[in-house]
Amino acid sequence: DRATLDVHAGMAPNSSLAPDASLTPWSSLPEGGRVPAGQRWDGIPAAPAGRTPPVPSIRIGETTLDPLVHAAALVTSRSLLWFLIALPLELFGIAVVIALGLNADSVINLVFNASWSIRGLSLVIAAATLAVPMALALEAFATRELGTTPDGVISRWSWAYIRIRLKTNLVESAGTWLSSTLFWPVWLRRAGMRIGPKGEISTIIDTVPDLVDAGPECFLADGIYLAGPRIDRGTVTLGHVRLGARAFIGNHAVIPCGTRLPDDVLIGVSTVADQDSIRPGSSWFGHPPLDLPRREIISVDRHLTHEPSLVRYLNRVFWELLRCLLPIGPILVGLGWIAGISAAEATRTPWGLLLVAVPAWTFAGAAALSALLLALKWGLLGRVRPGTHALWSCWCSRWDFLYVAWAMYGRGLLSALEGTLWLTWYLRAMGMTIGRRVLLGHGFAQVVDPDMIVIEDEATVSAMFQAHTFEDRVLKIDRVHIRRGSTLAGGVVPLYGADIGAGAHVAAHSIVMKRERLAPGTRYEGAPTRPQG
Repeated sequence: DRATLDVHAGMAPNSSLAPDASLTPWSSLPEGGRVPAGQRWDGIPAAPAGRTPPVPSIRIGETTLDPLVHAAALVTSRSLLWFLIALPLELFGIAVVIALGLNADSVINLVFNASWSIRGLSLVIAAATLAVPMALALEAFATRELGTTPDGVISRWSWAYIRIRLKTNLVESAGTWLSSTLFWPVWLRRAGMRIGPKGEISTIIDTVPDLVDAGPECFLADGIYLAGPRIDRGTVTLGHVRLGARAFIGNHAVIPCGTRLPDDVLIGVSTVADQDSIRPGSSWFGHPPLDLPRREIISVDRHLTHEPSLVRYLNRVFWELLRCLLPIGPILVGLGWIAGISAAEATRTPWGLLLVAVPAWTFAGAAALSALLLALKWGLLGRVRPGTHALWSCWCSRWDFLYVAWAMYGRGLLSALEGTLWLTWYLRAMGMTIGRRVLLGHGFAQVVDPDMIVIEDEATVSAMFQAHTFEDRVLKIDRVHIRRGSTLAGGVVPLYGADIGAGAHVAAHSIVMKRERLAPGTRYEGAPTRPQG
């Protein structure tokens, strides 16, 4: 009762939190761990770190709802919001149909009888292409119209929290299309975030945009928990986050609400920012965070990282706009599926249609998208090799486009194959090296940098691979070796160049440093990893 697991905290089997106990962000409670009542534990593995703070006081006058009523209100609000966003798109579609002189019969004939024509295909492609930017503009408008978010503490069961959830959902939806593009900071500004010039932002999680102020030339990598509302025993704490100029925030980092970071700081992969100890110009990594007095810095011409030529700028815009065409693939596959089912209906019994034709055409559609994704990988990137690539290079633009295409075409389909040999075969076709009798955990439906991952026989892997980093706006990429019979538990992050020795065991949430070699047959734990007795 009243226990709190903060952002990305984890518990192993046979562990427990007593009443009012708490586990801090990114901490990992090992097997058999017991957090006593009222205690706060922190670290990898988690250890005592004082008492759990008292429950925050909710601001005066806050209206709360019964939990079931609140749940119904949240579901209703989400449905109404998406209906209001979809309505202008539907009206636009109706206007296009009328302008082209089509009627219901001709549209139905096009879809169900495969009566294709240049005009019909053009209509489908135009609708699929224009729908994305229109929806994104409506989402930015809706996020802004939900109002500003003041600092303070609100009830988890309040109307104010419903508004917060709607905002974070809209940011997540827009980020699916815009993450890491030149258009993403523009959208976030329209949604209420303050961002300085030349900022680069990738995937942000649980973010309320009007609570963030990012200085010029900031770089935010993938999967960052930025200014997320902190939920604790029925309360939600909200606070503004300020990032100083030229801040670099690594993958999976946590920037808690209320954090203020000075200029020129680096927060490493899977690190929780601690504003009380961070100085201007410093670099921090690990859990608890360690001050890194020296780190590898690659000096590159600013024309490749910050001030691109017109040709490089147009190249990046081209690949980012190309994302708007990605819905065409699934739409055409869907139309082909309908045409196939319609043709089979004339020759099969209802049971034959249901049990044979529908599964066969469904499998064919999934296989077509998966094959298209394979063609994109090898056509755009070929066999990837270790090296460095500047942010404004054409290679980085193609690399980023492929990652978005994989999310669109493959992740949902391939997640159904997790735990099977089918997924293993597909990952090998994508360039990943996988030995025999390898057990892959959850999360392999989409793998960044598959060419860089080498897993030998009889390994057990549930890791979040980080075979690249983007420090100093230069993508540095290298192989990660998982030797025979080794185990990487859930949430382990092996950085590029890591080599896990045969039979080694890396505990959950641990981080293997760049080019670190772990000894065979040894157990490691921590961020960064340390050998255990």
